[in-house]
Amino acid sequence: MNSDPRGNWCIFYTKAKENVWHTMKLQRSDGVLVSAKTYDEVFKFVKYHDAWEFAKNLITAEPEPKYDAMVKRVCRTGETSFYLSGN
Repeated sequence: MNSDPRGNWCIFYTKAKENVWHTMKLQRSDGVLVSAKTYDEVFKFVKYHDAWEFAKNLITAEPEPKYDAMVKRVCRTGETSFYLSGN
């Protein structure tokens, strides 16, 4: 799975039972999510459906989900900063 610079959708996540939310940069081979600090680092999906399928896999992982996640629209606000919109 590759990030697409034309994408508008991203994964907004938190570790299960925590309330500190992050924007996904990448998922390491061991399944750990890494957070993005700049717009260019954000993992972007072109299709909402693809982002939702990824998030659904995170929140329904067996035996117990490690993350809570939702799909958000990512928007650039300047050179490196960004904001998320959506539910």
